Amino acid sequence: MMNNFIGYLCLIIAFLTTSIDQITKATARAFIRNNIIRINSFLSFAYSENTGAAWSMFVGHSSILAILGIVSMVILGLIYEQLDTSFQKILAAMIFGGIFGNTLDRIFRGYVIDFISIDLKFYRWPVFNIADSIICVGIVILLFTFRQKVQEAR
Repeated sequence: MMNNFIGYLCLIIAFLTTSIDQITKATARAFIRNNIIRINSFLSFAYSENTGAAWSMFVGHSSILAILGIVSMVILGLIYEQLDTSFQKILAAMIFGGIFGNTLDRIFRGYVIDFISIDLKFYRWPVFNIADSIICVGIVILLFTFRQKVQEAR
């Protein structure tokens, strides 16, 4: 019974992650496209079309990155049942939803919409989106849970 609940919860989380990502990208496209909206000294919204991956790696290879996104989602689907805890499964669902959001962009637009800009004065972070944030946070926390498991096994 609990496994069914977690399974449905993970589906909802993946759906919500993708939906929020796509809604914020559509909003950025509609309202920010030719503007920069400064929130404060380090945070602004600036519309960008990224045909590459993080830090503009592989620019112009959106088709290959879309295939990698699909492969990543398949791999996540295959390892989902092997995850030990409900928390790990929820993290995997978040990661899946983020990858799905960016992959949808690559397939249907040929680029990923990025719009969040952080400038720390000493370093300007590459423009990113909600999916990127969720993927990164999910992966970091998931890796931390694996690290704890390895330490506990020692």
